[in-house]
Amino acid sequence: MDSPHNESIEVGPGSLKMSFSSTTGQLERMFDSKRGVDLPIQQSYLWYGSSDGGLDSQPSSAYIFRPNGAPPTVVSRSVPLKVMRGPLVDEVHQQFSPWIYQVTRLYKDKDHAEVEFTIGPIPVDDSVGKEVITRMTANMVTNKVFYTDSSGRDFLKRVRDYREDWSLSVNQPEAGNYYPINLGIFTKDKKSEFSVLVDRATGGSSIKDGQVELMLHRRMIFYDSGGLGEALDEITCVENTCEGLTVRGNYYMSINLLGDGAQWRRTTGQEIYSPLLLAFTHEKLETWTASYLTKGTVMEPNYSLPLNVAVITLQELDDGSILLRLAHLYEAGEDAKYSTLAKVELQKMFRGKKIKEIKETNLSTNQEKSEMKSLKWKVEGDNGDETAPLRGGPVDNSTLVVELGPMEIRTFLLEF
Repeated sequence: MDSPHNESIEVGPGSLKMSFSSTTGQLERMFDSKRGVDLPIQQSYLWYGSSDGGLDSQPSSAYIFRPNGAPPTVVSRSVPLKVMRGPLVDEVHQQFSPWIYQVTRLYKDKDHAEVEFTIGPIPVDDSVGKEVITRMTANMVTNKVFYTDSSGRDFLKRVRDYREDWSLSVNQPEAGNYYPINLGIFTKDKKSEFSVLVDRATGGSSIKDGQVELMLHRRMIFYDSGGLGEALDEITCVENTCEGLTVRGNYYMSINLLGDGAQWRRTTGQEIYSPLLLAFTHEKLETWTASYLTKGTVMEPNYSLPLNVAVITLQELDDGSILLRLAHLYEAGEDAKYSTLAKVELQKMFRGKKIKEIKETNLSTNQEKSEMKSLKWKVEGDNGDETAPLRGGPVDNSTLVVELGPMEIRTFLLEF
């Protein structure tokens, strides 16, 4: 365990490193010698004071984010800092307040920082509801632009204080620029990309250029008339002691050269949302091995799925058929290498099994694709020059190769 005495302290056993101030305990920069990226970044915790409804008769609570108009309050400008080092991982422990604690981990073999936070119980003794955020401020010129995911798939371009379809009157500069996040948020300039992935659905924004902020916890004392019937003031009681909820979670930070961030977001995103699940049971080994197959493989040993493809569903149905959904992970033009047509060889994917029949269906499997009819919409201003998206062709029953275009999801019913 280190106590920093120099001007700054550097952590990270691998190529990715972070530098913290020895006087304030705050993050100062991230740099990756392997990727050639060096980005000044500050990270802090703040809270928005919740509106009590006095400004426009609309309080902030469960369904509505409505700050009270005051600038967000910085939780702490000086943070106690402890560093724990090891051959595979370094940890940075920061106590931002009695109710906010954070551990940042940098691994030797990973190209991102993993941040574990603990927030709560949020104090409301001052009769002010609080909506707690963490804000990362990078030295980047982003021209009001940032990107958030749409249900974990496409990343949509967001422009602060702007709507493409109508003229926006900015009455809520913070809440009006917040967007739902399921996978992550990123921003970029002419040199670098700064990305943050989350482990749960949350809200996020970029209120100023170079900033990325996430809403991590909320506790209000007024009701927003949205249908819940009470304020968002959840408490937990142990014996005779009741207090506000404490939340724990993780988010993940990465820096990349311009154009290289998509590979990290897609690959790490899959690791976060589709981790290996370990299961345990109390059972005698002899009984277990006599009743279950304990050794096996699915794919051919020398075959693996393309890096831009994920298995969304692999399920045996009641009639013995197999439901298979395959998804392309990249958008068109998102990455030079992986935003291309991907191919999956089903016969190699299911080693030792002969596929008797394959039917492609719609996403919900209640209609065969060959029976589907696509509606042709008349779009105002559309002159028909728009290029059709790249899509995979029909599956040849002799080769059993499935093609997937960018962002395409295909659903099949297999019989062996």
